[in-house]
Amino acid sequence: MEKLYIKLSENNTPVGHPHFESNLQQIFPEHDFSSGPPSGWMEFERVAPPALGPYEKFDDSKGGDIALAFPHNGLEYKIVNGKYTDVWHVLDLTDGEKLTKQNTVKSDWSSFIATSDGADYSHYVFDEAYCAFVEPEE
Repeated sequence: MEKLYIKLSENNTPVGHPHFESNLQQIFPEHDFSSGPPSGWMEFERVAPPALGPYEKFDDSKGGDIALAFPHNGLEYKIVNGKYTDVWHVLDLTDGEKLTKQNTVKSDWSSFIATSDGADYSHYVFDEAYCAFVEPEE
């Protein structure tokens, strides 16, 4: 995978989003990247967002301008092991949020049953652990 770098401000905070090394080589054709990034840049390590459980959400209080590239907040750039990296922040749903989600899933299930093709889903049960209707195990 191609290396990524992020531009730093005068205070050594990240500016914008990471750039591929090949793009920086075009901007800095004289720079020897084997000796590290150009001045004012730092290596960046991309971390994929975590798969959320049924009762988790991204922390909307984190992210600010960075999160504009995603459909949610919960991401910030931090230095970890000498390079900037994605740090994802996840929160558990409150009891009220869990109940709201469960009620929405149950309502959506009822709507699905009402418009289904006549198949019999009456044996499905709500599994609270997954916040979903599942076919019971035999």
